[in-house]
Amino acid sequence: MKDTLHANGTLGSENYLMEIKTTSHTVMVDEPESIGGSDQYPNPAQYLLSALASCTAITIKMYANNKGWYVGKINVDVKMKEVFTSGKPRKTIVKVVQFENPLEDEQIERLLIIGSKCPISKLLEQPVDMEFENNIL
Repeated sequence: MKDTLHANGTLGSENYLMEIKTTSHTVMVDEPESIGGSDQYPNPAQYLLSALASCTAITIKMYANNKGWYVGKINVDVKMKEVFTSGKPRKTIVKVVQFENPLEDEQIERLLIIGSKCPISKLLEQPVDMEFENNIL
């Protein structure tokens, strides 16, 4: 199988503070103090929601630019909540998109459809297989 994206994380001696390296960037991940972290950086779920918000806005902006629509700033608010369906908990992600500039209803509708097709949205909507391999350091 060909790797198309890659991230490598190292958890050091400091509780839950993790350094993640991608091809050309480094980010830090932490957990809240309530579960033993130091809350210095976003937690993994916050990075996931951040990826969805940024991917949605970027996809919308690319489409709007191609159409010559000046949307101004795009704000994407993403929340994960737990809802109960048939008595069982289920995670639901809600995205709210706001545009700085006034747009026609048809433009907004089209931009929201396009935003729902961003690569991260598509990834989260489909089943994803995960494999674990054990490599001793």
